Amino acid sequence: MDLGALTFASARAIATAVREGQVSAREVVETSLERIAATDNRLRAFRHVDADGARAAAAALDAARARGAALGPLAGVPLAVKEQVAVAGLPREVGSLLMRGNREDTDGPAVARLRAAGAVIMGMTAMPEFGHLAFGHSPLGPATRNPWSAGHTPGGSSSGSAAALAAGQVALALGTDGGGSIRIPASCCGVVGHKPTLGRVPHAPLRSGFSPMSHLGPMARSVADASLLLDVIAGQDHVDPASLPPEDVSYSAIADDPPLSGRIAWAPRLGRAEADPQVVEPCQATVRALADDGFDVTDVDPFLDDWTEAWAVIFDVSLALNVGRPPDEMRGISDATLVARVAHGLSVSAAEFLAAEAARRDVWAAFERLYRDYDVVMTPTLLQPPLPVDPATGVTDKPDSWVERWFQHMYPFNLTGQPAVTIPAGLTAEGLPIGLQVVGPRLDDGVTLGFAAAAERRTGWDGAQPTL
Repeated sequence: MDLGALTFASARAIATAVREGQVSAREVVETSLERIAATDNRLRAFRHVDADGARAAAAALDAARARGAALGPLAGVPLAVKEQVAVAGLPREVGSLLMRGNREDTDGPAVARLRAAGAVIMGMTAMPEFGHLAFGHSPLGPATRNPWSAGHTPGGSSSGSAAALAAGQVALALGTDGGGSIRIPASCCGVVGHKPTLGRVPHAPLRSGFSPMSHLGPMARSVADASLLLDVIAGQDHVDPASLPPEDVSYSAIADDPPLSGRIAWAPRLGRAEADPQVVEPCQATVRALADDGFDVTDVDPFLDDWTEAWAVIFDVSLALNVGRPPDEMRGISDATLVARVAHGLSVSAAEFLAAEAARRDVWAAFERLYRDYDVVMTPTLLQPPLPVDPATGVTDKPDSWVERWFQHMYPFNLTGQPAVTIPAGLTAEGLPIGLQVVGPRLDDGVTLGFAAAAERRTGWDGAQPTL
């Protein structure tokens, strides 16, 4: 393999080349490190680059191949991990000064599986404090930038993972999603982000028990690579009480051979707020192309009147539990928006929490009715293109009420736990990425990824790359 092609090569191509000896794992890692060094002073995608660990892992893979040992499906593939996920020996500071210096002693279940599959962990990617924002800034350091435009947000909270992928720093990444935190930045940065069925990928350590809303999932530059990553990390581990047995499918095989027909519910809006035409038009063009291919497409309007308050109650209660500090100890250290959310979470009564869980059930019922007649629901991922930020600081001065309307298509599927994947659907006239969201029935990640792969072929995206 030509070393110059490694930067934006697919994960599958890299792993195949390493297994076949066309390129060494060390060469792949050095290419990734060089790309990070050349671009991350502007992007700030990484909180911590583990160059020594990556080189050691690559050397071990090359030595194993020299001995004739079989290498795994992700052999030598450079991978980034959101700093919310436990990686042995690396910082897990979750974007917060409250957690400065925190390191994990053991790998989380998904990380352990990735190492066993031959992936090379390049380091920890940046995120907003405790994942409470859909933007790329935190008290720990400079804001993460969108590779497509320094004047627009990369989204959050898996900000660094999405930016690193879009910039060619890594081929794969892990993100988490409690209210859109995989899908928002994936859409903003023009990459693929999959929020699997809740429990499909074990996610630990967490403190929110058996009914969380936080999903751990794959991020990549194509549905095929996201599917390959999910093949490795999916499957039950009892350290996570919500984790599920594996789905009896090969996600990679489904992505390679997506369906040629099926029933699609096209939902340009899910509530009162309407999406910007710049967002709707490329998404709708893809859906109409699928109809031309023989898919049965129906326009629907589920109109979920008020689910955002239920999500906010459950999210803020879980957030307050995860932060574990009273607001008085946080003021002057943490983002004011985080302090406000923690204070809200601590103020929620048992009756209010149970009412939110009842609303969660109602959202579930609304979508369950849809899935009696349709295989998947497709929506614009976000209601607006990537939001503007101060080009000098990467921070927005827009009010919270305006910001929250931007990602209202995210919340419902954290409430229901259904799988949802965003794929790049095109660029605005300003050159900003737009995402199309594909949502499947609970437990049917294979179906969801299959329809996403079919849609990906009709977007005309064709591996577009930002100019850095």
